[in-house]
Amino acid sequence: MKKKVSIQNKFINHLIKNGEKKTSEKILLKSFKVLQKNSLKKSQKICQLALIHSIPIFKLHQIKNKKLKKRKKWKIKEIPGFISNSQSKISLTIKVILRNMKRKKNLKFYHELKKEILLSITDKSSSTQTRNELQKYILTKKHYFWHYRWN
Repeated sequence: MKKKVSIQNKFINHLIKNGEKKTSEKILLKSFKVLQKNSLKKSQKICQLALIHSIPIFKLHQIKNKKLKKRKKWKIKEIPGFISNSQSKISLTIKVILRNMKRKKNLKFYHELKKEILLSITDKSSSTQTRNELQKYILTKKHYFWHYRWN
């Protein structure tokens, strides 16, 4: 049996840098407290809503052509595929949210996390915009779907 991992633990695991779990827990708890002060709903419910609004359906798999190895220019095919596992969907969305947050370095990290979560609920955050752009790009590459392994 697989053990279910909570969203809070997934956030903490993705926030860890240099093995410092306590600091990532502090950052997450601070951002959840700030979220709780600004809204009427529980912060975990708000976080779930934010993740639901920014979950991608497809993922790009990049495959290098091994036959062109001698020429030093590798031809890379980008093959779209569905993300069927819910745990991988959640971790991918958390990665996208954190990657988009790290680009902005204006405020403290927990304020940025709060702002990104609140904006992703309303579909105005950079993570939902990157998801939409990725989905549009994948749909232009839909002729590569025949490479995808259908289970």
